[in-house]
Amino acid sequence: MTMSLPKLTPDGLKHGILEMCGHAVEMLRLSRDAFQQCSAGTLQDLSDIGRHLHHHEKRLTDHLAMQLREHPMSLGSAEHLAFVPAALERIGDSIEVLARCTGALHRDDIPISERGHVEILTLFGRSIELVECVSSAIRLGTPEALAPIREAGDKFQSYCDEIAVYHQERLIRGVCKPRASSVFLSMLDSFREIERYVRRMTVQLTRAFAAT
Repeated sequence: MTMSLPKLTPDGLKHGILEMCGHAVEMLRLSRDAFQQCSAGTLQDLSDIGRHLHHHEKRLTDHLAMQLREHPMSLGSAEHLAFVPAALERIGDSIEVLARCTGALHRDDIPISERGHVEILTLFGRSIELVECVSSAIRLGTPEALAPIREAGDKFQSYCDEIAVYHQERLIRGVCKPRASSVFLSMLDSFREIERYVRRMTVQLTRAFAAT
């Protein structure tokens, strides 16, 4: 006989999402640390947290789907947050790509230019800030908390565009080698994906806050 799960409350859903935000931030920090100084232990810690994030998303999403089928109005305005866990899992996927790229850089001794190194570290910092801002917005529960995230996201994508241009110039001048270019662009794409999923979360948060 299947045991029914305890009813998930709006606060319980928010708590679960906040815990996932914390996992994503920690994964970003560990990936940044490994980029600066390769450590098998650091990458293993990141992998462990990643598995926990994926498990957390599946458990939370399954719980949400079952509850909303049986009790469609049970979460009130927090129902708009139902797709946020999936977005956070996608962010986790992107961070895992960053970690694999970092591992390849160190394992294969692939050189990154000084400017490229600074650019990647800057994107790590900005990505951490974006996810932390989402977490703060969920805690505050006010529409005003979302405007800075959208503004930071626009600046993030503009910075990525700028980086892509500088990278192309380095490649043409021969400062960046093809192998390094492949890894660098893969990391840039992953950072862009992180911002895109943050943007999707702000859309869901906007709906949730508007319905309260």
